[in-house]
Formats: sequence, structure tokens, C-alpha cells
Amino acid sequence: MSHILVENLRKTFFVSERSSGLFGSIRGLVQRKTKEVYALKGVSFSLEWGELVGYIGPNGAR
Repeated sequence: MSHILVENLRKTFFVSERSSGLFGSIRGLVQRKTKEVYALKGVSFSLEWGELVGYIGPNGAR
């Protein structure tokens, strides 16, 4: 039996998209478009007692 079990882990962020130009800047003050960005999407893993695990991201972040 697993000591640590993680299934379907997700983390999302919502970021504002900016339009270019002067008109886009003014419009951005009144009406903003948002975009959903996935940091994690559907990550699953299990660890047995005594196992050590490390994850390193694509830019070297831990």
C-alpha cells in the first residue's frame, strides 16, 4: 500500500491578456480578457514508505 498517493493534481492561474496600441490600452482599463494557464494538469504519483523523490522543472526550478 502507498504511503503517499496523489491523483489528478491540477493548478491553474488566470492571467490578463493585453491588447497592443493606445486603443488596446484604454480598452484594457474597462474590459479585460483573461486566459487560463495550467501549471499542473492531471499529475498522479504514489510513493512507498522510505522512498525519496525530487522533481525539477524545465527551467531548473525545484
